Amino acid sequence: MKIIALVENTVKDANLKQKHGLSVYIETQKHKVLFDLGPDETYLHNAKKLGIDLAEIDTVVISHGHKDHGGALASFLEVNRKAKIYLHQRAFEPHYIKVWFAKIPIGLNKKLAGNDRFIFTDGFMRIDDELCLFSDVEGTFDTASNRKLLKKTSKAYVQDDFSHEQSLIVTEGDKAVLFSGCSHRGIVNILHAAHRHQVNIQMVFGGFHLYNPASNVAEPNELVQELVKELSEWDIVYHTCHCTGNKAFQIMRDRMGDKMQYFYTGSAVTF
Repeated sequence: MKIIALVENTVKDANLKQKHGLSVYIETQKHKVLFDLGPDETYLHNAKKLGIDLAEIDTVVISHGHKDHGGALASFLEVNRKAKIYLHQRAFEPHYIKVWFAKIPIGLNKKLAGNDRFIFTDGFMRIDDELCLFSDVEGTFDTASNRKLLKKTSKAYVQDDFSHEQSLIVTEGDKAVLFSGCSHRGIVNILHAAHRHQVNIQMVFGGFHLYNPASNVAEPNELVQELVKELSEWDIVYHTCHCTGNKAFQIMRDRMGDKMQYFYTGSAVTF
């Protein structure tokens, strides 16, 4: 299994572009997958530089209905004519971030929702023997950054419950890898859900949402230390990125050593 960060907030290679968002390329024996697309056409530039032919992608998974993960949907539909695109059935609902007194839209382009290449999911879905999706995560992850995220109902703006969030498990032989876009429901809760589906995860890729880019504020050290304690109980290597934030990553790295890695734009992992 080959895993490459196509778009992420940071970059070490001057030939690549960084952007607040996430897109991960996954290549298995049977599939060429994009997990998220990022906010814009940054993924097109980076894919070309990294030698990834986007026309050959057969599966796309959008982790949740925020544009830093699915803002590039329209351009992907132009460059690729065959991939099936999996989104949660609530992904196109209106989503916002609260910045001071303003409510700024951060949702996906609803005009695209009727495209016949979209497959809408809910709960658990097995695509085939390599790929499965799930959104049936129990519990919440109550953080200051999550409380800034809203959804719009017919009556009011309310705090987002992240029911539109889904995670991907890729299995190849005896290897199982979890991909989670922002882990808004909590990475520990997501791991428990994966194990309820009888999957023994050995590696995780994704953001842990411990940082709010709009306010430049990280979650308290106490919360990060508690997360370290919980994550350390699993025999898993974590490749975190995007919304985890540098401060939280450094705390986790100091405590967890090589079990916690940073997955910057252009990072490549073979598993």
